[in-house]
Amino acid sequence: MKHRPFTLLLHIALVIILAGAIVTHYAGIQGSLTLRTGEAPVCNFELTSGPGDGTLPFGVALREVEISYYPGTTTPMDFKSLLDVDGKSVAISMNRVGEVHGWRFYQTGIGADFSTVSISHDPWGIGITYAGYALLLLGMAGYFFQPRTPWRALLRSRRAAAMILLLGVAASAQAAPRAMQRPLAANLGKIHVYWNDRVCPLQTMARDVTVTLYGSDTYEGLSAEQVLSGWLFYFDEWHRDYVARYPEAASLPDNPESKREKKLVERIGLIQWLGTGEAFRIYPYLSAEGNMEWLSLTGRRPSGMSLEQWTFMQSTMPRIKELLLQGKNVRANEELDSLKAGQIRFAGAGVLPSAAKLEAERAYNRLARPALAGIAAFVAALLFLAFPSSRKVWRIAMVTDALLLLYLSGLMGCLWWISGHLPLSNGPETMLFMGLASVAGSLLWRSGATVKGCLCAVGGLALMVAAMAGRTPRIGMLMPVLSSPLLSVHVMVVMTSYVLFMLMALLSGIALCSRSHARKESLSVTNRLLLTPAVCLLGAGIFIGAVWANQSWGRYWGWDPKETCALVTWLVYALPAHWACRPLRCFRRPKVLHLYLLLAILCVAFTYFGANYLLPGLHSYA
Repeated sequence: MKHRPFTLLLHIALVIILAGAIVTHYAGIQGSLTLRTGEAPVCNFELTSGPGDGTLPFGVALREVEISYYPGTTTPMDFKSLLDVDGKSVAISMNRVGEVHGWRFYQTGIGADFSTVSISHDPWGIGITYAGYALLLLGMAGYFFQPRTPWRALLRSRRAAAMILLLGVAASAQAAPRAMQRPLAANLGKIHVYWNDRVCPLQTMARDVTVTLYGSDTYEGLSAEQVLSGWLFYFDEWHRDYVARYPEAASLPDNPESKREKKLVERIGLIQWLGTGEAFRIYPYLSAEGNMEWLSLTGRRPSGMSLEQWTFMQSTMPRIKELLLQGKNVRANEELDSLKAGQIRFAGAGVLPSAAKLEAERAYNRLARPALAGIAAFVAALLFLAFPSSRKVWRIAMVTDALLLLYLSGLMGCLWWISGHLPLSNGPETMLFMGLASVAGSLLWRSGATVKGCLCAVGGLALMVAAMAGRTPRIGMLMPVLSSPLLSVHVMVVMTSYVLFMLMALLSGIALCSRSHARKESLSVTNRLLLTPAVCLLGAGIFIGAVWANQSWGRYWGWDPKETCALVTWLVYALPAHWACRPLRCFRRPKVLHLYLLLAILCVAFTYFGANYLLPGLHSYA
């Protein structure tokens, strides 16, 4: 180990992290406390783990609580509490920890006059663990520059340093019932609506409704806005048409158990919701207390609402419907413009999304097609793999890669601007990033059609998974606990490691299907080169997530299913990364390594999908 200090440092760091976890388990104190405004300071809390009797060495009282909302919505953006701790004023919120005399306070729950606070006292365990994280990061970074390592020897033999670094970045024939004319319906799609806990253009609601009811964002040549206008203004006709096409929607099943029956219940419930008018929450009302409410077509008049606004609510839509029935589309369009102007006037300045953001979301709804992008990625993969020596075909595939990279970058950038946060907070968004990273890696990889093709295939798979959530991945507000810059870093690092793991699995599959021993040997060298950075990236992603968890929940490790699965995956891939060690020399044999990496990808799949959908935990949002 004299010539490999960073290798030694890596293993020392793991021992230190384990020691920190042991200290936390036996000496760290965890608990919770519910405080109410106006009550006297308290010293006792509910002890959940650790030594002691649940007594603080000082008193804690709650001065005030505050819940902030996304502009124009009732969706919480942050929870804040002002505490009086040992005579000191301490402000805490989601991802903002208060600390007094080594005791840490975390915001976990809130109400109108109360706040639930998690309490932690673990100065030694956290200090030891964070020191281990720092040494692990230093060891992983230094390992790639350390001379006389098996990985460096492989790197020199393949002359692929630049490539590895770049990869780290990276129906029926009957006519439809009546509906608005397309230009008029497009204007209807521009009005604001409160839908899925956010303010968005009605076009977004129209697409969601149409996809839910018909499985597509169009119906009989009608746009989504036209379909929604039909349900809004000609409900009886559209309901009869729907029952004629889907007779099972005539009545609810008695005991829905199968997936199909549950989907049917969802569709019937949506139709009933549309029929009552409650789904169309298009009227903003700012109460005297400063709270924003969105009222539906059938909403009751709040006691403080002005007669002018109530008249606006009661007359706008009936007037538009009357004009449509009379065939006066120009006048109906003018009324829609008046409705949009009224929304802005009654909501107040700076509350509703800007016109630019509204148009950006409408463009995103029209252009976001991850399934088509996935098909293009598969086409590029096929060109690379089937015609590895044709320069003309190579250029076509490279142009396809470049266009895909521009398209996905624009899509992610548009999502970022519309939502106000980096789009890495849910499954479809992380799959889009994985597709982006894969396509970028394929474009930047300087040689080797096999690797470029496999990277395109990884990107295609990721984009197809993103498309499973719908043709247009849904935009959502960020939960308060996720509003941390560490979220983006954590997700990007982990997803980049997943790209490398997928790439290695595909390369292993190709190698196992090949009869050429030289090709198997060549691909095994490539996989061993990719293995080390992939393991380091996953390890870095895990400890970045631990730091974030400590800032949010007061603990850096809680054996959550996703955490545990990620740790198991890391250990599974760390095993062949030690192929240079004598006890693990079996991984020097190409067939053994390829078979192992092909099977190991099942761990990645379960970590991402199984832990999210089968095992409940703190990561269920992903």
